[in-house]
Amino acid sequence: LDVVPALETDGWTTPPFSPVIRDGKLFGRGTIDDKGPVVSALYAMKAIKDTCQISKRVRLIIGLNEERGWKCIDYYKLLFTHKLVNDYTLGLIKDKVDFIYCRVPDPFSWMPRLCFKKPTIMHFVGDTIDATRHNEKWSKLKKTIMIAGYLPDYFLTLVAARKSCVRVNGYHLVNKLQKWGILATPVISSTISINDLNNNHTILPIEKDIVHICYVGYIRYAKGMKCLMRFCEELKKRKIKFKFHIIGNGEMFRDLELFSKTNNLEDNIVLYGRIDNRDVINKILRQSDLFFFPSLSEGSPRVIIEAMSQGIPVISTPVGSLPTTFKDGVDIRFFDFNNEKEAAQLVDDYLSNPDSFIKQREF
Repeated sequence: LDVVPALETDGWTTPPFSPVIRDGKLFGRGTIDDKGPVVSALYAMKAIKDTCQISKRVRLIIGLNEERGWKCIDYYKLLFTHKLVNDYTLGLIKDKVDFIYCRVPDPFSWMPRLCFKKPTIMHFVGDTIDATRHNEKWSKLKKTIMIAGYLPDYFLTLVAARKSCVRVNGYHLVNKLQKWGILATPVISSTISINDLNNNHTILPIEKDIVHICYVGYIRYAKGMKCLMRFCEELKKRKIKFKFHIIGNGEMFRDLELFSKTNNLEDNIVLYGRIDNRDVINKILRQSDLFFFPSLSEGSPRVIIEAMSQGIPVISTPVGSLPTTFKDGVDIRFFDFNNEKEAAQLVDDYLSNPDSFIKQREF
């Protein structure tokens, strides 16, 4: 056990590290602090074991670095925590789990299949590398560095996927994975239940002289927020009266606030921030003429289905699985990426001929 130095000047009359019993007492460095207490604790544990019924394991932890910063206990806590988590996880996986579901591209989504070797479903909901490439905020250099950092995890994910049952959000991801010899089945995921469907559609247009537009999602670059701002400017330029209901939060929320003030659009843009109450979101959706979605990178955006479930015509970029899921001009209206003029033209088309958009509700 760790001890402080023993010097002759301290008054030792016997060797400090050679215990001596004298007059019924034990003399030696650390006999009171803390070798004596350790021995006492051992006897106490023996007494408990011999006389008591206990349901928990008792462990005596003896530190060896008390006088030099307790690094021994720090190391023990790290080692014990790792062992506890590892034992619990391995025990849980081996004994109680039949198969594992992993959401890709969550970090380390490859680990369950490669480490635990249990039947695994890997659900690809998006593409981190694709999202990075479309991040308008980052420079080419930063994008290159970020993608390089993703690659080790990405390749391990591909190795795990070849040994797993793979589901993906959209045919575009099916095609990407096929290049790596991975067979995938496209799915459409949604949080909508039959109780969420709105069968009593609001009569469109909502108001005669103003168009109500709604966006729900993250407020960030990859979601096409710059295009959204230019879209508002284009509507103003065309003298289209509009009310834009924006629900969500993110890195560009303050940019949107500043944009609204700088361009005198505070009466046109309503920033709700994050709303967790689904009923409140549905109410705003039902009071909108169009759902606007300018995203640059997606898997299968569930918010599109959520908007459609409330009977709102959708105008969107042909992002992710949307072009292979919905038919342009029938179920949805597409405008090109970062093309606010095309998007504004669709609003003009709606105002001049709303019936053609209302038919989208039949989907």
